Amino acid sequence: MLTTLRISGFAIVDAVEVRFGHGLNVLTGETGAGKSILVNALHLVLGGRMSAEVLRDGADEAVVEALFELPADHPVFTRLAGAGVAPPPPLPPGEPAEPAELLVRRVAQRGGRGRAYVNGVLVTASVLAEALRGVVDVSGQHEHVSLLDEATHLSLLDAFAGLDAPAGGSQAGGSAPPLTRYRETFGRLSALCRERDSLRRDEAERGRRADYLAFQLKELDAVDPKPGEDAALDAERRVLASAERLREAAGSAEGLVYGEDGSASEQVGQAVRALSDAAALDPRLGASLQLLRSAIIELTEAGRELGRYAETVGGDGERLQVIEDRLEALKALCRKHGGSLEAAVARRAEMAAELGSLTGGGERLAALAPEIDAAGAEAATLAGLITRARQKAARAFCAGVEAELSGLGMARCRLEVAFSPPEGGVGAGGALLGPDGSEQALYLLAPNPGEAPRPLARIASGGELSRLLLAVKRTLARRDPVLTYVFDEVDSGIGGAVAEAMGRVLAEVAGGRQVICITHLPQIAAFADRHHRVSKRVAGGRTTSEVALLERADEQRQEIARMMAGATVTAAALEHAGALISAARSGGGPERGRRSAPGRAAARSVAMSP
Repeated sequence: MLTTLRISGFAIVDAVEVRFGHGLNVLTGETGAGKSILVNALHLVLGGRMSAEVLRDGADEAVVEALFELPADHPVFTRLAGAGVAPPPPLPPGEPAEPAELLVRRVAQRGGRGRAYVNGVLVTASVLAEALRGVVDVSGQHEHVSLLDEATHLSLLDAFAGLDAPAGGSQAGGSAPPLTRYRETFGRLSALCRERDSLRRDEAERGRRADYLAFQLKELDAVDPKPGEDAALDAERRVLASAERLREAAGSAEGLVYGEDGSASEQVGQAVRALSDAAALDPRLGASLQLLRSAIIELTEAGRELGRYAETVGGDGERLQVIEDRLEALKALCRKHGGSLEAAVARRAEMAAELGSLTGGGERLAALAPEIDAAGAEAATLAGLITRARQKAARAFCAGVEAELSGLGMARCRLEVAFSPPEGGVGAGGALLGPDGSEQALYLLAPNPGEAPRPLARIASGGELSRLLLAVKRTLARRDPVLTYVFDEVDSGIGGAVAEAMGRVLAEVAGGRQVICITHLPQIAAFADRHHRVSKRVAGGRTTSEVALLERADEQRQEIARMMAGATVTAAALEHAGALISAARSGGGPERGRRSAPGRAAARSVAMSP
């Protein structure tokens, strides 16, 4: 569960710390006091987008921290371990399982990027959102609108039926759920159909494209360019164009080194002769003498090589013309095919491959047919399994929602699920298949006997939608592993006995998991196990939001009386508030009686940064 939420520098909040407990946690206050700010902060903890816009005026940074207590074997720790966050230490064998703490911290700085930490380890927002998936379920007034969105109806039914396992998941025994396998198979079928449709393009267009590619390839094949060929030819061209100058330079160097009187080799030879006798007298001259003799050998070899070069280098006009023509042809290809010879060579391979696919379309079409048939048959079989599971689940889902609605003042309401073929589906195996199977779902509601069920958007009022949302959540909760539910003002459009019934249902939900509820209705607040009042005050020209835990029974009674009477709390309002609380305490059933009274949850140390 969520034990602590701490906020600072956020919107109109300077610094607030809210400690939640088991059971039903209620937050009340005047409109605009800042109740929804707490839910917005919780969205950030769960991986929502955080920007400098959330900073309070004058604050350098906004910080949101949340401390959770979760079972040590909760999947969130496995997901975090994969992201580099150390899991809680394993318990010794035989030790009872203890809750493990999970601390999430979001920081936004003015002029900087937001940061996210989990148990002190820096993570990305996307890693945070994926890791905390399924830890908290937040429901708000916007979900009333989502119920009117027919695209969500099938996913709700799949969640109830247990068919909405994430792609790649597996069940016990290593077999993926049918819906996962179906989506994978349908994806393969769709890809094959797209390829088939592509091959069935207009034959004339394919022919024109093939003719164009053939013409371009003929031009490239005629030149037959090789990678790096232009650089090698350019170097050879420079040599041929400068042959006379190169010959003169080589001949001149040969004469200076070897071929003329007074050449370098002749002078070194004289030095050798001069040192020969001296080295016989002083051995220390031997090393120098040896170097000079080596120099004569190298000078002689260099001179001969220069001579041979001068004799062979020449201005081959025909070869020069051939090279220049070749270079021009290569440059023309480069201009047409990417600007470089390497690009032209690569383009040649690409066009050859494309031409091969165009000319081989008939063969691929023939090969695709059995592949499409096999994928279609497999998808149709899986879709049939899913359809039967949905039909069975629809009956149980409608019965469950109707039972919940009965306790919310809609006892005669009837809910139906209408199935219809998917729009834009793919025909396969005698069925019309879509991304989620062979049907789409639509919820139909008949609020009163004798009325035909109709789509929710045509008949449901705001109050009816609020109750329907809670009934759906309650029905799904029986198969929902989420331990914390957050309801943000889902009581819109209701009051009186219906509000009391909704409070009772929320209390029943809180018997098996933590519930945090923001409400304006005293009939719901009366059921609170832990009641917080959110208020705002103005000091020094600045508005600040504050949260106070109503620990004493008279404090909760005073707040509920305020919710009923407004600014002036009368004795009659206080008496009525007390009656509401007494009725909630006595009528909540055995599970409720076992839960703690308001404000009596045990205090806990919170390992959070100051």
